Amino acid sequence: MKRLVVLNPASRNGKSARDFEALLPALRHRWGNFEIHRTQGPGDASSTVRAALRERAFDIIIAAGGDGTVHEVVNGYFDGGQILTRNIPLGIIDLGTGGDFFRTVSAASDDYPRALDEGRFACVDCGKVTRNPDGGHWHRFLNIASAGLGGLMLRSLKRSRFQAGAAAYFYHSIKTLVRFTPGTVEIESISLQGNRESREVDLINFFVCNGRFSGGGMQWAPEASLTSGCFNLTLITGPRKLPLILHAGKVYSGQIARFPGAQFWQSNEVILRHHQPLSVEGDGEIIATADGESPHEVRFSLDARIFPLIH
Repeated sequence: MKRLVVLNPASRNGKSARDFEALLPALRHRWGNFEIHRTQGPGDASSTVRAALRERAFDIIIAAGGDGTVHEVVNGYFDGGQILTRNIPLGIIDLGTGGDFFRTVSAASDDYPRALDEGRFACVDCGKVTRNPDGGHWHRFLNIASAGLGGLMLRSLKRSRFQAGAAAYFYHSIKTLVRFTPGTVEIESISLQGNRESREVDLINFFVCNGRFSGGGMQWAPEASLTSGCFNLTLITGPRKLPLILHAGKVYSGQIARFPGAQFWQSNEVILRHHQPLSVEGDGEIIATADGESPHEVRFSLDARIFPLIH
């Protein structure tokens, strides 16, 4: 099998590249020769993977890095809104800070290293998000997208020198929450029975979950499955902040059902309408408003079982 490893050498301030070099002899022993592409900057992973898939030059694509690297590689599988192939799977070598999507993938696999060696895969659900109500550019995500506090927390994290693991995610979450003022947001979703449901809330954070984990091990959707055909939605709302801080441990232990102010339901299409600025992220990457996009609407949608993933 011909493998392309897309390595982000900048992940974890260069530590990922050093960790990969330590793994390289064992990988060569397991797989023989394979090609390594070291990304040069934002967007490079997507464009490299897109070109490789068009040429059918490899049998497996492997993202070596963190959740951001996986996110870029996933978006490289799409062109003009369409997936380029369902026969060349994506595998992951987790070298990142949070490794949240890899937690879901490895937990769902009987033996992930063996699946990676053999190229064993299944097609899983893939989410997408846009700020354009007329169906403009879609950002793809395999794990979790969110609106509200999450994007602001990521901005704080990325600007800080403290970015190491779950402790950093927790610190920046609490720091951002203390300063955060909830805004009113209308959430419209389509139920699994096809009915439209609408609610207006003072939004703290809204999680659109295909996977289970984000933020360095926080379980916003412990029951989520990559092949369920729907999102697990988790809404955190309410004016009081102190209970959220006091009960934060429940998010890590999988007891989100006991978290104050939390609401849960399932859908495969959601629209958020807002009049105040609303931060949005997908798989840990900030999704900004582009030219021509509405600053007041965010749309999430799911495509069932379209993405080839080593499993």
